[in-house]
Amino acid sequence: LLEGTLAELVFDSPLWLADNDRLVLRDISARMTLAGARVVTLNPPRRGKRKPEYLQWLAMLAPAEDDHTALRVHLERGAVNLDAFGWARQLSGEGLRQLTQQPEFIQAGSSLLNTAVAARWQRKILEVLTTYHQQHQDEPGPGRERLRRMALPMEDEALVLLLIERMRESGELHSYHGWLHLPDHKAGFTPAQQAVWEKADALFGDEPWWVRDLARETATDEQTMRQVLKHAAQQGLITAIVKDRYYRHHRIVTFANLIRELDRERGSTCAADFRDRLNVGRKLAIQILEYFNRIGFTRRRGNDHLLRDALLFADETQQR
Repeated sequence: LLEGTLAELVFDSPLWLADNDRLVLRDISARMTLAGARVVTLNPPRRGKRKPEYLQWLAMLAPAEDDHTALRVHLERGAVNLDAFGWARQLSGEGLRQLTQQPEFIQAGSSLLNTAVAARWQRKILEVLTTYHQQHQDEPGPGRERLRRMALPMEDEALVLLLIERMRESGELHSYHGWLHLPDHKAGFTPAQQAVWEKADALFGDEPWWVRDLARETATDEQTMRQVLKHAAQQGLITAIVKDRYYRHHRIVTFANLIRELDRERGSTCAADFRDRLNVGRKLAIQILEYFNRIGFTRRRGNDHLLRDALLFADETQQR
């Protein structure tokens, strides 16, 4: 091998190696020395190892023999698992702590991020949320778990949720009972729409309404009613469980609390239990449960619906 050549070594059985360990490579008979080597990284990615950007990053890492420089190079690629990094560099807990206590680092659990990568992640979150608002004009926004899965599904969960919370605290994102939205997303009513909404508002009780039925009852054009209800949904007043079928928001909160109760009692919710507790038809019960799955409050496993994002529908004061 030429001096300074990067090479991946794959062994039949693992060796107890750390970064910067030296190796002597011999042929299979152990008679001929092929090369000397120094460990640059222990955990290459499974895919993309031959991409120019990864090879360029390795070339930057190769001369980084001290821990401080190595950490900063690792952070340029994304989040760093501190347990793995500490092992690779043979750092004590105190040594790792001193290395990571920098103002430009963001830590969640055993994962570390630098501010440059965090800024890229935040831009991605805002881009995804902007698209979401454009595609779901009758919703106030996604919950934090759903937004995380849409924007950065392959990144460290704790770090992404921490960034979302920081964006909420800074005002880049707003939230309403757990729904996340851009500051300018909540649309108000024009005077004409306010008049239509007041007629529809008087009809809303505990039961859901279809757009066409509300339009007929209030003698309003169906398209106008649909637009008014979209604005009402963006403000969190009502919620569409399926297209054009709305509940008043307090009923959705009641359903969510019932799911929490069933989760505490049985560990999950099924359509039969949910239907019996609400005393509604099976089709409506399934529509409600599928809505909760779709927004990420629950997830389906077979016939069961498991609680996923407990902060959704929580009172705003409880989140702070």
